[in-house]
Amino acid sequence: MSYRDAVMAAKYAGGSNEQATALHQRRLETVIDGRGYFDFESPRGIVVHVVPTGVYDDGYAIDLGGHSVLPEADPSRPEQLPVLGRDGARGSWTGDGFGAVVEADERDAPAGYAHLFSNGVVESVSAIPFESSESDAPRLDGRTLELGLTRCIRRYLRVLAYHQRMAPVHVALSVFGTDGLRLDASGKEAGDATAVEGVTEKNNIINERILAPFPVTFENYDVDVREALSDPIDALWRGAGRPGSPFVSGDTWALRSEFTRTK
Repeated sequence: MSYRDAVMAAKYAGGSNEQATALHQRRLETVIDGRGYFDFESPRGIVVHVVPTGVYDDGYAIDLGGHSVLPEADPSRPEQLPVLGRDGARGSWTGDGFGAVVEADERDAPAGYAHLFSNGVVESVSAIPFESSESDAPRLDGRTLELGLTRCIRRYLRVLAYHQRMAPVHVALSVFGTDGLRLDASGKEAGDATAVEGVTEKNNIINERILAPFPVTFENYDVDVREALSDPIDALWRGAGRPGSPFVSGDTWALRSEFTRTK
């Protein structure tokens, strides 16, 4: 389903939260079918939609002129629309807006993209945090997942705030192609510098094809993004057999210092 068709189909789903959920579900189906933007096609991926309230109001649109998409917008420097899991995206205009895409992976297909639509919705799709091995189950890097989601959504919110889009903002995310996948909570190897002290690895095999936590609502643009995402992130870890994120102890997120350095 095209983006414009998905928007129209979701328009009558109910309130703004229900509309955002319906839009996410329809676009998720499109991405899974290999019909995402920039010819994205992957058996696994993370799909995120950031939907400001009121996107169906008359006249609700972002100025997509060459100097108005983002602060200091430049198709060769799309830092304000990061792609989950990797830097170095290339900016590109589309018939529906402006996007940033990470170029071909080993399958000669885009590994991920982030797209800003003219009505203010951001669609983020990435297969980058997934890794395959001939000897082990395919894995999803949980550390990259948490840091990447938090970092990217924070940046998307800044773009919408710059364009004075109306809050609250609804965030829906899903991970597809997860059946038999291991959600990895530690470094890639013993002693890896990316490992977090006190976080031990378990089996963490996911037995569902799609993980789709309930959407969350950001009441304003100044919220603590990781705290606001705590329920859907915990839901992803529960899908892998854990009670919640292994990177959280009490009120402390073990990855916060790294997030603060990179946000």
